[in-house]
Amino acid sequence: NKFYSLENGEDGLSLSWSGRIWLNPPYSNWVPFMEKLKNHGNGIALIFARTETKGFFEHVWNDADSILFLKRRVKFVKADLSGGGSSTAPSVLIAYGESNTKALEDSGIEGKLIKLK
Repeated sequence: NKFYSLENGEDGLSLSWSGRIWLNPPYSNWVPFMEKLKNHGNGIALIFARTETKGFFEHVWNDADSILFLKRRVKFVKADLSGGGSSTAPSVLIAYGESNTKALEDSGIEGKLIKLK
C-alpha cells in the first residue's frame, strides 16, 4: 500500500498509480486528478457534487461506473483524530470499475447510488 500526500511533499499526479485507488483530491484542483483516475480505471474518489461543471461532464458522467450521492455532508477529522470541519457543499463518491461500485453498494454509507454503466 502506498499513500501520497502533498503534506509529505508528494505530487500524486506525477507519481505512478497501481491497484485500487482511494482519491481525495484537493478541492481547488480536482479535475486533473479525476482525469488520471478515469484513465487508471480502478478506484473511488470523494469530490464535491458539482454535477454541472465541465470537469464532471468530461471525467465522471460518461466514464465512471457509479456515483454515490451522500445523504449528509462530510465531516473531516484531523490525522490526530481531533476535530475538523464539515464540508461546505454536498459530496459524492465516484466509482471507476465494477468492483468499486460493489464496494460502495456494500459500504453501508447512507445515500443514493446511481449506476452509470
